[in-house]
Amino acid sequence: MEIMELDVRGLICPMPVLKTKKALEELPEGERLTVIGDYKPALENIKRFAETNGYKVVSIEDSGDTFKIVIEK
Repeated sequence: MEIMELDVRGLICPMPVLKTKKALEELPEGERLTVIGDYKPALENIKRFAETNGYKVVSIEDSGDTFKIVIEK
């Protein structure tokens, strides 16, 4: 299984969610997307977007300065 990585550091909402949506649309079924960001509100917004649209949130890491969320299509 390949894991695609999307770096949204330096972006504020709604851009991280919009970029995550586009990346997930292009991702093959069953693959995973790792989103890395530094805008805290985006973490919850991306998580909510993924769950609302039927994607599986595999893991969330929050190191304080940055976050990493892994989503499976």
